[in-house]
Amino acid sequence: MGAFIAKMLLPTVSSLVFLPTASVAAKRGFHMEAMVYFFTTFFTAIYHACDGPGLSVLCFMRYDVLEYFSVYGAALSMWVTLIALGDFDEPQRSSVTMFGVLTIAVRIYQDRWGYGVYSGPIGSAVFIVTVKWLQKMKQCRAVYPEKAVYTQQVGPGCCFGALALMLRFYFEEWDYAYVHSFYHLSLAVSFVLLLPKKNRYAGTGQNAAKLSFWALCCCVSPKSREAPKKSLRTVWTVPTEKLLAGRCSTPILPVYSAPPSTPAGGTSVSRLKEMNGWK
Repeated sequence: MGAFIAKMLLPTVSSLVFLPTASVAAKRGFHMEAMVYFFTTFFTAIYHACDGPGLSVLCFMRYDVLEYFSVYGAALSMWVTLIALGDFDEPQRSSVTMFGVLTIAVRIYQDRWGYGVYSGPIGSAVFIVTVKWLQKMKQCRAVYPEKAVYTQQVGPGCCFGALALMLRFYFEEWDYAYVHSFYHLSLAVSFVLLLPKKNRYAGTGQNAAKLSFWALCCCVSPKSREAPKKSLRTVWTVPTEKLLAGRCSTPILPVYSAPPSTPAGGTSVSRLKEMNGWK
């Protein structure tokens, strides 16, 4: 009985392998991709938990809704991972990503179990990334990206992705619990391998963007609300006289901190002119 329960819970437990994937993505600066992986983990785990014994209390949504978002999260994770591999500039990156978000939602609503659920996003993303890389190769007249990327990331990542799809569509009839669990594992490994090592839009050093609780809640980080340091000088803290001196093309009179209100006794007119910069 215990082995049967463990076998039923195996797909739910194996869904948690996407949590390390989200952690790796956040560490590399891919915060949007990390949120998609976490989204996939949450709905996939709850969806499989509803199938398990004694865990129906976790089904806070209808079963078909959990099923829809489980498939949608997996397809969307494939899309954002491949688009991140393309290393697009803005606004192409945001536009292409949103295109996948909208079209995948419509496709899965129409049919969530067909081959096109995953083949459509994967084929479109591979075509877009290939065109981008060919353009880079034409500009650089060299292999783009480096050969190490193909041997260490793209090749192994595509192999694990192909293995995941084969397990998902061709071998689940053997033993659903074990095969589907290996499908989760293979898919998570392919995401980690295909995701670039660093997001160049995330910043570096002290200016690097970080994923925190405040960022997830769409709030401003507490550090950004702190008062600026006294040593930090901006254009608003520069004295007006210095701004005018930098913007004016004609020379201005020197500013004295404490000019004498009355001429000192015994000072000649020529000396007064010299003190005030007149000639």
